[in-house]
Amino acid sequence: MIMIELKYKFDGDVHQDIVVRLFDVKQVRGADDPAPWDISVTIVWGDEVAFDRPLAGADPLHAVELAAQFASKYIRGRAEDAGGTLEPPIAP
Repeated sequence: MIMIELKYKFDGDVHQDIVVRLFDVKQVRGADDPAPWDISVTIVWGDEVAFDRPLAGADPLHAVELAAQFASKYIRGRAEDAGGTLEPPIAP
């Protein structure tokens, strides 16, 4: 299985490690479905699994692109809500 794993550091009231994993791209629905491809997305924030489910796309690369966009917005938004920063930073 091919996996993309990205690691970030959260610097806030509590310093935490964040791991984003994108893996297991596969076609799970018929080609006539508008989003037949899934990619599994897991986001671990400190010791908590914050997100763990598949996201869908029109083709394998579209699924990866949407998953990366989702993960980026999710961890950037959560860091901002908690009043901290990410290292490395994620561009808006």
